[in-house]
Amino acid sequence: MTLNDIAEKQKFKIIRVIATGEIRTRLVDMGFIGGMQGKVLRKALLNDPIELQLKGYKVSLRRSEARQILVENIS
Repeated sequence: MTLNDIAEKQKFKIIRVIATGEIRTRLVDMGFIGGMQGKVLRKALLNDPIELQLKGYKVSLRRSEARQILVENIS
């Protein structure tokens, strides 16, 4: 499952980032690394962008970027 598939208000745990190149570097620099936990705060109209809470800060990602992050849902 990817980060794009997680519903609003749900918590997740990152398994790994499958993006490559500059996008991967940017995501890892923002804290998207294996084992990190976060929460989907809300999704904009048409689900793009997605607002997340990660490491105590808020970040917005495009759906195309969220599809590059493998996660598992935490209940």
